[in-house]
Amino acid sequence: MIRPVTLVCSILMTFSLVLLSQPCTAQASKKASPATAKELVGIWVGFDDDDLTFTGLDLRADSTGYCARTSPVDTILHDYGVQVYRIKKWSISGWDLTIDVAPVTANAESVYLKGRARGIASLKLEIGGVKDKWKMGMLLSPESRVEASNQETKHAIDEAK
Repeated sequence: MIRPVTLVCSILMTFSLVLLSQPCTAQASKKASPATAKELVGIWVGFDDDDLTFTGLDLRADSTGYCARTSPVDTILHDYGVQVYRIKKWSISGWDLTIDVAPVTANAESVYLKGRARGIASLKLEIGGVKDKWKMGMLLSPESRVEASNQETKHAIDEAK
């Protein structure tokens, strides 16, 4: 004899499995929308793909801004100092981000900066030398997102001690 509780559990599990196996048509038909210029305004931070250069990118609402790059203090590259660039114009077209930069500091070489906005969570950019023809990828995140997450994890670790 099957107990009523076991029968109800079996029916609920079967029903749940059927629902989970069905594609969600509302989600399947909705496509991701590219970020707007307004959503990208702010400070973005992160490292180059080789983790040897840190970048701060200040995208302003008037399509201008600043970019500054430096190497971590625990590397010999830090001795080169911070390279600062003025953003003459930046724009987003679909997912593609174009940033026209000009060197401000004497140690900043002529570079190009372009890439893709991956929604409002990150920028996957490429920086390269105009004269020397080098290039490097970088991944930047909104500074506020990084700072908030960093503070929360530090607090949780402190509480766990």
